[in-house]
Amino acid sequence: MMFYHALALTLLLSDSAAAFKVEPSGGKKERMLSAVNKNLSNVLAAGFISAATIMPLPGIAVAADSLVMGTPLETKLAAFGAASYPVFNSITDVSPLADKFLDLVDKKVKAPDAAELAQKGVDGLLAIPDSAITEYRGVLKQVVFSGVSSTNCVTLGGSGAAAAKLAASPAIKSVDSAKLDALKKKFTPANSAVPIKDGNICLPGSAAASEKLWVAQAELTLSMPKAEGAALVASIKKAGLQATRPALISVVPAAESVFSKNAEALKMVAAGKDVEPSVIATVKAGLL
Repeated sequence: MMFYHALALTLLLSDSAAAFKVEPSGGKKERMLSAVNKNLSNVLAAGFISAATIMPLPGIAVAADSLVMGTPLETKLAAFGAASYPVFNSITDVSPLADKFLDLVDKKVKAPDAAELAQKGVDGLLAIPDSAITEYRGVLKQVVFSGVSSTNCVTLGGSGAAAAKLAASPAIKSVDSAKLDALKKKFTPANSAVPIKDGNICLPGSAAASEKLWVAQAELTLSMPKAEGAALVASIKKAGLQATRPALISVVPAAESVFSKNAEALKMVAAGKDVEPSVIATVKAGLL
């Protein structure tokens, strides 16, 4: 799960959407490419990443320096969580999109840069305060996955297979094994609270839980120390600039096979576009 967390963090921490976004002609293609970028982050974070997010419980004081709670970003992330909930629940197999993403990285991003991105992602995750992980474990059980178990959950189909493929990728394998072991140990308490069914991660049980998950994801990410956050952002930019317009367009068919084109999917895309400027501004303010 932490492999997916690292990947989702790279998408969230990008302070320049241009690094992952192209502007093709034609409204439909533009919407689909935005969906590729936002939906990939959604899939990886809303499902697998739920094992490593934090969300203050009602009644627990929020840190005065929080960059998320009580800000417009919190509202927009919650809206995205609600809009994405029915879309995630309709996915039967996310692996085609994960496969295409990994293929894109392998073919279009220089191996040393992909390795650096994975390494900086792991370093950033390891630098997140242990107190955030400890708090999150309780929130997982009491809020995000309240009432959810392996016997009654909806899973993100194909997430287990996709996780295994990512773990076996050259970029992840380039990371020092001791760091990967430390990362696994660090997040084990939170991961153990996330229901798993047939090898796939369970999704939150309601739109409200999904809202909290997305706000929590941002809280966790922005608790990363500035030094590690800045290094990760720089690595993202370097790798992202190597993904050319034709290369990104090639991901669209895989995205179309995973996500429908119905009104709910388009609503999620719109919510993603709405939150993007706030994410970029907050990252700049908090990590750079």
